Amino acid sequence: MKIQKVFSVLAILGVVAFQSCRKDGLFGDNAFVNSSLDLATQQNLLEINESEINDQIENGLQTAQTRTYPVRTWLNAKGTYPNTLIIDYGSAGVTGPNGHIRKGIITVQMSAPLNTTGAVRTVNHTNFYLDDIKIQGTVVLTNVGKNAMSQNVLSRLVTNRKLSFPSGKTIEWEGNQTLTQIEGSLTDKIIADDVWSILGSSTGVNRAGDSFTVTTVDALIYKANCPWLVQGKLSLSTNNSIYSIDYGEGFCNSLAVVTLPDGDTKEINLLRWW
Repeated sequence: MKIQKVFSVLAILGVVAFQSCRKDGLFGDNAFVNSSLDLATQQNLLEINESEINDQIENGLQTAQTRTYPVRTWLNAKGTYPNTLIIDYGSAGVTGPNGHIRKGIITVQMSAPLNTTGAVRTVNHTNFYLDDIKIQGTVVLTNVGKNAMSQNVLSRLVTNRKLSFPSGKTIEWEGNQTLTQIEGSLTDKIIADDVWSILGSSTGVNRAGDSFTVTTVDALIYKANCPWLVQGKLSLSTNNSIYSIDYGEGFCNSLAVVTLPDGDTKEINLLRWW
């Protein structure tokens, strides 16, 4: 079912990083810049790893002919539920899609297939690294069924999330999000027409030690055929200041508008970070 591949579609969620076109401190507040970049970094790692987990569960990455493979161990017969999948990338690491290198172990507990209403999938990490960034924490996905418009809805709860960089810096993040498929559910084999709406809030501490909170003002819209966020607005609070980030009105481009606490607005380019 296509809903099982939701994070392949939503991998672009964390691709965006909020970076100025100028290097001279466009925002005048490093806490905002750090919080924005770190929020995008954490979200990116979350999404690309969810996509990897989906591939491991359902397809075994059979279509990826140029990569090596982790050791996959099912505690019960594959296809039976409840079940637990242990994905072991080893201490030397395994190179996966887009050149990402994973080390360590991911444990995936599943009550039922994710396309089943009420299904719960819990992911934990054991000495796990993605591109030399250590990832800790728990990610719980729950299929909450269909809404009044017969759209697929998932909830995602992220707790105790911590990213540790080789430099010794860390990012801490916790989030509660609702994912709704607003287009593409009738074409089960086609991903390109999928459109997802994401609402929710999160809190965190960036690499500089500054706390931040994020809430969705207008639902973020993601189209599978566009590498950028196309619509929606976030409110980001840090160091007693509140900013808004507006992703536009549905056009596929790399631009967003940041509104500063004094009401001034700045147009920024959304660039992939590292």
